[in-house]
Amino acid sequence: ALAPAMRRYRMFLLRPRRAAGFTLVELLVVIAVIALLIGILLPTLGKARGAARTVKCLCQLRTLGQFTAMYADTNRDSMPRSQHSAFPNQVAPWGYAFFEYVTGSAYTQSDAGWLTVFNGPYRCPHDRRTERWSYAYNVYYELTADETQGRTWTRLSQVPVTTASVLFGELLPTASADHAMAHFWTQFNAPPEIDPKRHGDGTGVVYVDGHAASKPFPSLFDHSLHVDQYNPATAR
Repeated sequence: ALAPAMRRYRMFLLRPRRAAGFTLVELLVVIAVIALLIGILLPTLGKARGAARTVKCLCQLRTLGQFTAMYADTNRDSMPRSQHSAFPNQVAPWGYAFFEYVTGSAYTQSDAGWLTVFNGPYRCPHDRRTERWSYAYNVYYELTADETQGRTWTRLSQVPVTTASVLFGELLPTASADHAMAHFWTQFNAPPEIDPKRHGDGTGVVYVDGHAASKPFPSLFDHSLHVDQYNPATAR
């Protein structure tokens, strides 16, 4: 009786065993679970990336506000100018004037670092373009009395409500200038050059006092409701 039992035991030891691994059904279940998790996490990750880009953009806008204060302090209270009026007044537009604040040295026409600055602190992370400005200087701070119908704010100390007067905004993807002709919005009912949805449901601005925020554009400008934070005379 022992011999047959030993033969069966040896046959059991010699019998090939099935290799360990997933069955097709198990593999499909794992793939389905992974796909479900990706579907749940991707929107959350997308929102997190968008929020991070918005925070960086607002930090850059805040920096432009600080640069404006530095410029005014260096230039006897004068506000910087954009391409709208810089060349007739024989000064550099704000992007070039601020260059030395970013790099530590004044801009020259042969400066190889311009593209790094232009597509760095002057570029909103939400803005995928590389050949146009992201940020728009508010021309109210460089206009003449004739252009504003009697008032000017070309000096920092002239701005009445610095906490509510917009200094820089965000340009539409179709705009190519470095400024926004905000006085035309009311004088000629011109469409604003500002991107109202740069940050999803809002647009970034920095005020003259240096604080930045992302806000719905109608809370910054709405001609029908007489809301205009771009005009220092009506900013509240």
